[in-house]
Amino acid sequence: MDQRRNRRKRKRKRRTEYYMTLLIIALVIVLIIYVGISAYFVTHFSFKTYVNDKEAFGKTAGEVEEEMLSHVGDYVLTVHARGDITETIDSASIDLQPQMSNQFRDILKSQNPFAWPVCLFKETRLTTETVVGYSESKLDNIISGLSVFDPENVVEPEDAHISDESGDKGFFIVPETDGSKPVDLKVRQEIKAAVGVMDDEVTLSDECYESASIKGDDQTLNTLCDNLNRYCSVNITYEFGDDVIKVNGSRVKEWCAIEGTSVTLDETRIKDFVNELARTYDTFGKTRHLKSHTGETVEVKGGDYGWWMDRATETTQLTEAVLSGASGKREPVYFGKACQYGENDWGDSYVEVDLDAQHVYVYRDGQLVEDSDCVSGCVNKKRVTPVGTYSITYKETDTYLTGDNYSSHVDYWMPFNGNVGLHDASWRSSFGGDIYVTNGSHGCVNLPTKKAASIYDIIQKGEAVLVYGGKEPPEEEEELTPEQEQLKLLIEAGLLDPSALQAQTTEGGGESGAQSQDQTQESAQEQVQNTAEEYPQGE
Repeated sequence: MDQRRNRRKRKRKRRTEYYMTLLIIALVIVLIIYVGISAYFVTHFSFKTYVNDKEAFGKTAGEVEEEMLSHVGDYVLTVHARGDITETIDSASIDLQPQMSNQFRDILKSQNPFAWPVCLFKETRLTTETVVGYSESKLDNIISGLSVFDPENVVEPEDAHISDESGDKGFFIVPETDGSKPVDLKVRQEIKAAVGVMDDEVTLSDECYESASIKGDDQTLNTLCDNLNRYCSVNITYEFGDDVIKVNGSRVKEWCAIEGTSVTLDETRIKDFVNELARTYDTFGKTRHLKSHTGETVEVKGGDYGWWMDRATETTQLTEAVLSGASGKREPVYFGKACQYGENDWGDSYVEVDLDAQHVYVYRDGQLVEDSDCVSGCVNKKRVTPVGTYSITYKETDTYLTGDNYSSHVDYWMPFNGNVGLHDASWRSSFGGDIYVTNGSHGCVNLPTKKAASIYDIIQKGEAVLVYGGKEPPEEEEELTPEQEQLKLLIEAGLLDPSALQAQTTEGGGESGAQSQDQTQESAQEQVQNTAEEYPQGE
């Protein structure tokens, strides 16, 4: 048993000694190969080695130098610049001459020949000093004439900035643009460096161009953009007929006061915007031009119909909408509205009252659907029906119209200007003609009962009533003083110049002139109150 165990141990020992011998032999062989290759790279350039951007692997310094010398005569440098510009400079144009000295030998000596295994996995790039000489002045002249310096190829760099228009998420930073404005000194340095080592080409680096002074990551710029977007994420749309007015970030930016990076919303600018909307689209009280029942266009002045924006409330609500970043369509706050926007704001369904013809015309969708004779306010009693454009305030049946000395029952009441309106007048037996001159109403438009019922069923609250024409009330003769009466008699007898009466009337005119001004001022107030005072409810 012991003999067998000893035989196994001797056998394992022999096997181990055999493998160790093989390993030693392999290591010796590898070492010989390593030393041999290292010895080779003492006089030759190593794997993946480039000298002045030209492959030098396996070449001696002399061979690299000889190769350089062989290309001096046909050397051409290609220059690449921004804007897809490519230029060439040949050796003859700059009197290129070799100027090698021992640079390639010196650079080969700087190589570690024992580090060749590392060179198998990475490139090694070596650069010599200038290997050629050239005419400095000729090269400078050629560089000066390169297309990179032509004005049409020079683009100024543009700083990063906040976008002019806001996007879906507000304003954003537009990155800087480097442009292509060359830095003369840097361009010359890089081209001369490339010529000096006979590089085949050179691409001008970023240092050869002027750069933007404000970059996209500028903290001040980004802070200002963020502060702007606190207000400018809004996207509101106003629609005035075919006109669409957008309140987006770009418009809100105009309403902001900017100082440094601080941004505040200036409500006075919002007020100015709302005022401009009102001036542009309000139609309250404007003169309208109506194609009448005769086919002719008539002018309808005055009235309280039309778009009338509540500017103060709209300014407040729009400011709140901006601060909340609201989006969507918005209708302004109005005191009064019309049927539609545009010149014909009363639309195609309306009532036309021709006081000259003493006739009422009712239109539905542009078609005449009803008409009737009428009796309007009494001219001689100065109760004329007010002209202008109004709207049906409401409709009511079976009601009483009351005044100082009367109370009249009507079945159909359709007011359009305070206490002035359309209604039936069962107490009248005739309508139309000149009845209104001497026996007109207190200001309302009287209609036959059947016609009033028909019109009542057709018209709707808010529809326009356009009133025009009619006779003016008679003017009262001015009361003359006793002296003026005497002058008048003398004038009528042909014994005195008429200008004497005019002069007498003018004297002391301060009081009468002041009274006239007061009356003018009061007339504006009376126009608002006339339906309650001059025109009691109805009739």
